[in-house]
Amino acid sequence: MFNKAKKVLILLWLALLLGSRAARAQGPPVPLARVPAVRDSIARLLAAGPQPDTLRVTRLNALAFILRNSEAPQAERLGRQALALARALRFDKGLTEAYFNMGYFLRTHSRYDSAIYYSRQALAASVRTGNRYTQTRAYYNLARIYTEQGDYAAALDPSLDGLTLARTMHSSRVLLFQLVQAARIEIALGDYAAATTYLTEARRLIPAARDPLGTGYVHIGLGDISRARGHWLAARRDYTVAAASYAKVYNDKAMLPVELSQAEMTDRLGDHLAARRAAYGLLGRLSASKAPKAPEQLAQTTLLLAQTWLATARPDSARRYAARSLAAARPAHLRALARDAARTLAQASDQLGQGRAAYRYQVLAGAYADSIAGEDTRRRAAALQAQASRSRQQSQIALLRQQARLQSQQQELERLQFRQTALGLAALAGLVLALAGYLLWRYRRREARRQEALRTRIAADLHDEVGSMLTQISMQSTLLREGRHAPAQQQNYLDQMAEASRRAARQMSDAVWSIDARYDSAASLLDRLRDHAHEVLPPAGVELDFGADPAVEATEVPLATRQALYYIYKEALHNVVKHARARQVRVRLRLAGSQLELAIRDDGRGTVAASRPGGQGLPNMHMRAQAVGGTVQVEAGSPGLGLLVRLPLR
Repeated sequence: MFNKAKKVLILLWLALLLGSRAARAQGPPVPLARVPAVRDSIARLLAAGPQPDTLRVTRLNALAFILRNSEAPQAERLGRQALALARALRFDKGLTEAYFNMGYFLRTHSRYDSAIYYSRQALAASVRTGNRYTQTRAYYNLARIYTEQGDYAAALDPSLDGLTLARTMHSSRVLLFQLVQAARIEIALGDYAAATTYLTEARRLIPAARDPLGTGYVHIGLGDISRARGHWLAARRDYTVAAASYAKVYNDKAMLPVELSQAEMTDRLGDHLAARRAAYGLLGRLSASKAPKAPEQLAQTTLLLAQTWLATARPDSARRYAARSLAAARPAHLRALARDAARTLAQASDQLGQGRAAYRYQVLAGAYADSIAGEDTRRRAAALQAQASRSRQQSQIALLRQQARLQSQQQELERLQFRQTALGLAALAGLVLALAGYLLWRYRRREARRQEALRTRIAADLHDEVGSMLTQISMQSTLLREGRHAPAQQQNYLDQMAEASRRAARQMSDAVWSIDARYDSAASLLDRLRDHAHEVLPPAGVELDFGADPAVEATEVPLATRQALYYIYKEALHNVVKHARARQVRVRLRLAGSQLELAIRDDGRGTVAASRPGGQGLPNMHMRAQAVGGTVQVEAGSPGLGLLVRLPLR
């Protein structure tokens, strides 16, 4: 009896100690094995002292903080009780901790708007009360919320402010977490060298910090860098260390993401059977959990299963799990997972001989990839703008904003109608309003799938050609601004910028022409084909023989067919100039029933050239033709090589 009473007293003393420490500093999390005893002890104290005083607020905050990882719903309930009581008592210290606990909990459940509100309240209260420790935690929570949202520009300020404050506090644990968060932002921005510098400093603090969560965070960051660089073994090693640290404080549900990362690296290393066993175990735990299933974890797990089955020549199983992954990812707007699932479905369908399905999924994967690339570019550019703003470099800010506008094609397309209308009201109101009305009429008549396909093709063309050229101009202009090169070198850069500008202008002209409804006639198409041939062939010493069936000029050519034909024609002439070593090119355009037939033959070497760097090549010719229901045939001759393109007119 005496020993039992002694144990109870010890637990009560421990609960009080942890409660006061949590209210004061809230240090490392309680080990998972000790959580039930500490929870029960503080719960008994709360039951024994129901009076609404500041001590009760302190105990509620302490218990909410202890349960934040293992019993999240209970932690939220306790946090709200502490918040309400602290407000009623006007207890600033308890209110500060309650605000932080609520912000932390809501972030872990992706309720970001409310999490931002409570974290900002915690920041303001900690500044008002002089609680620098909670101030750093509020900075950390805000930076992490914005990072998880992908708003890296907004994440920079709280991250750098928190890191600056942490360096003045002489706390290894505080500094470790701020360094890891700064590294997370650099990883998201693709600056792995800067992220490695932060994480290397944080890793040196692990022995002094003595925090299993901090240890896990550091190794998760290192694993993510190795993963991005393709160093699968190093990534798995870091994920394994992180999992061992997390296991001390996390329950099974919280362990799922790091265990899934381990299994993915195992699959990358070629041990598909081991990865599959691990994935099935994780899927079983997800299915058995009574809590709502996280769509991201379900999509990742089923995608891993699909990839392991595909790697072991089981496309039927791969297709089944990839379809589950896509079904989980699409409603939750998990675009990266949806893209990878669509790619896996395309590969599995191709292996099963289902060409139509494979093409459909490949197009879907391409659409997701374009969307992700545009959004990622926009977010990274915004973050760079924020960095420039902190250093007061106004000229660099303007350049970064221009880059963001040029590189965010998706955003530009969505605002195109408004911008055209605004420009028309200022300059040519009548003409632009008429054109806008025509575009609106065409927009309402087109089906959603056709519009999406057109936008995707335009984005791909501009991204391949114009994006790279504008990037080149931007980099060279930056070099010229620095003024570190000799006049001859500067002149060379200016010549290169001029040439890149001309090529970008030509490509933009082609893109605008390809979607302008005024050029839907075959006569306009013939003029464009002749003009382009005379631009590229004679300067290369190649003679042109161009002929067209007179009936073609009176034909109405659909926009999609006209666009596909022109880009295939450009690619073909480029290949002749660059690879065929021809002296003459013969071009013929005629009607063949309900199809438009383009024949191109040269007298060159007669070999099929590979795609040029940065271009699309013969595979893209086939893709463009197939997208509108046409075909491309390559016919070898002696001498030379022939290309026969058939595209539908309906």
